[in-house]
Amino acid sequence: MNRKETITSSLNLSGLGLEVGPSHDPVAPKAGGYNVHIVDHLPQDELKAKYVGHGVNIDNIEPVDFVWAGQPLDELVGGKGIYDWIIASHVIEHVPDLIRFVRECQSILKPDGIISLAIPDRRYCFDYLRPASSTGQVIQAHLEGRIRHTPGQIFDSFSMATKLNGSIAWSKDSTGSLEFLHPPTFGNVMLDQYVKSDEYVDVHAWVFTPSSFRLIIRDLNELGFLNIQEESFHDSVGCEFFVSFRNAAFSGLEDRLLLAKAAQRESSGEDAHFADAQPVLPPAGRASRWFRRGNP
Repeated sequence: MNRKETITSSLNLSGLGLEVGPSHDPVAPKAGGYNVHIVDHLPQDELKAKYVGHGVNIDNIEPVDFVWAGQPLDELVGGKGIYDWIIASHVIEHVPDLIRFVRECQSILKPDGIISLAIPDRRYCFDYLRPASSTGQVIQAHLEGRIRHTPGQIFDSFSMATKLNGSIAWSKDSTGSLEFLHPPTFGNVMLDQYVKSDEYVDVHAWVFTPSSFRLIIRDLNELGFLNIQEESFHDSVGCEFFVSFRNAAFSGLEDRLLLAKAAQRESSGEDAHFADAQPVLPPAGRASRWFRRGNP
């Protein structure tokens, strides 16, 4: 199957769907005949203006039905139990509160409706040097009611972002030299700006491998934070993996130890084919501005 077929393989595409954040690359475009509503963070004209000069086809950006400013999804779309399917490609890693996002998707799905996710695999993208997120971190974000990323997530995202041969995404068989994406002090600068402002800055709040993500969802089901059934799973192709969930009570739990061990294997020993990049160090005796202020 190609990417589109993989994402839509579990969906009843004759029903009404919702695509979250399709931007310039919709999986199920209106122009393709799909009965679909679009949620995005900007209206169509502003999205087109945003992506001018970015090397993408802005003609693929379709009219946005609902501009999302963080309100509950059922309030945004005007009710509960509306959709037969939801597609969210490279969305779940961005949301400040993962549990809330999944619950809200369930609230607007019909019973037995399906949400299909495409998720970046940290081993094959700019998150490579960041450790996988844990169930406890996801729970803490939910209990805090986060609507904005933490300063730590901002720093980690910018300071640890990488590129391989100049690209921010690659595949399992890629080889070459791994380097930091930003200059050494860029994380400090972004952190300084973030703690002084209430502005929302979009980053990958969550970092996954396939098994680490499935372990989190398994734990959240067992703990009662979620009640949702995995419908299908497709391992990583290129820089992403694919999971769909049915809006139904989960039945049975995968072995937690096996998932944890698989997640550990996925996160270790994957860089043997990367050449060592030369580190870029600040001049001797010059500490970063953040640490010069005496912060721990």
